[in-house]
Amino acid sequence: MGFARFLELAQDFIPQREFAVLKNCADILKEPCKASGIANTWRDFESSLRNELVKIRAKRLHKDAEKYLRNYSEAELSFIHKLNEITRSPHSLDAERALDLLRWNKLDELCFGHYFDIELLFIYAQKLLILIRWDKAHAAQKEKVLNNIVNSIEQPV
Repeated sequence: MGFARFLELAQDFIPQREFAVLKNCADILKEPCKASGIANTWRDFESSLRNELVKIRAKRLHKDAEKYLRNYSEAELSFIHKLNEITRSPHSLDAERALDLLRWNKLDELCFGHYFDIELLFIYAQKLLILIRWDKAHAAQKEKVLNNIVNSIEQPV
C-alpha cells in the first residue's frame, strides 16, 4: 500500500487536526508541527540523527558543521557511537539499511503502550514510509541489472 492510499483510508476515521499531523508526517522536519507525544518524540529523534550525521560527515571533510545543524541538542554518547559505526561501512546501501534499522527500532520502542490510537497510526505511517523508500531502491536496482543484461545482449561479441 502506498502512502497516499493509507491517508485515503484513514481520512474518514480521524479527526481533522490529527489527520493533518498524519498527512504531514513525511515532512515532519520541514513542516511546523503542533503535534504532541510520539510525533514530537519522533521529530526530535530524526533531527538528532540527522544532526549527528552532519557532524560526522563534516568532520571527515574537515568542514564546520555548525551552519548545517538544525535545532541541535547534544545526543547520547551511545547513539553517537552507533552512528559512527554505521557511517564506517564501505557500502553506502548497507549504511542506509543500518540507519533505517535504527529508525525502525526506535519506532518499535515508541509503540509500547499504544494499541490503536493516533500515535500508533503515526508509527505505522513512518514505517510505511521506510518500506516505500526501500521498495523504490530495490526497483531501481532491478532496473539497473535488467539494463546491464539488455546492454550486454545488444553489444556485438
